[in-house]
Amino acid sequence: MSDTHHIKNNIHYWVSHPNKKPTIVMIHGFTGSHDGFQYITPFLKDFQIIIPDLPGFGISPLQPDGWTIADIARKTNDFVRSLGLSQPPFLVAHSMGGLVAASMLKQNPELFHKKATFISPVVKPINWWELRKIGELIARLQYWVGFKLPGVGPKIVKSKRLSRGATKLMITTSKHSLKADIYNHHINNLNYISSIELYYRLQREITSMGTLQFVPDLKSFELLIINGDKDAITPLPQQKKLQKATGAQLDVIKGVGHLAHYERPSDIAASLTRFLL
Repeated sequence: MSDTHHIKNNIHYWVSHPNKKPTIVMIHGFTGSHDGFQYITPFLKDFQIIIPDLPGFGISPLQPDGWTIADIARKTNDFVRSLGLSQPPFLVAHSMGGLVAASMLKQNPELFHKKATFISPVVKPINWWELRKIGELIARLQYWVGFKLPGVGPKIVKSKRLSRGATKLMITTSKHSLKADIYNHHINNLNYISSIELYYRLQREITSMGTLQFVPDLKSFELLIINGDKDAITPLPQQKKLQKATGAQLDVIKGVGHLAHYERPSDIAASLTRFLL
């Protein structure tokens, strides 16, 4: 990314189109970083875009006083407050970032514009009878081994082969160059794992909660949900439940899965622009 890099409140963040208004604050997902939004920002030239690496992710250091979704939300709200923006920003979040964003809106609704967007959010806990449970248990085992076995564990958590295999299950594009970019981004994120214990704790929390539990707090906001119709991680039927519970607008991107922010950034940007402006 060619955007400017800054540090505030011990959080690293990047700014695109700094002379534009209004502002969007983007919240990345689990194991991710600001870099995952790099394909979207060029299509959002009418907005100032601020993208932090959440505490413990990317190059933002892990902070010792709390590792839960609510803790990350509190620290990120403190960061947003410290920016001193003249107008409340729009909040846009992807995947696990939706849980963080929902908690941010619950804790400090006054900080944000009344329009918020969730891209492929985690809607509800994974139940034992779902096919997704297999993948969830494999990931839990991976992080458990990484946390409990300091010798071999970190090698398993940071395995490029496992990262590539997990990413392959989410990719829907047939473009070889884009596939290679996505693989490389996800593998590069392995270099920034601040704490395997953090990942182990968060993975368990993420799969045991969902944005549906924040419905009472989200009803005062005007929401947009964006989801691919081939998303196996946060399936479309679940997004329709969240839509019904919150009265949100739901934009479905055809032919794409959980990595729509990589594969179809122009479509996501078009949905955002229509909704926010």
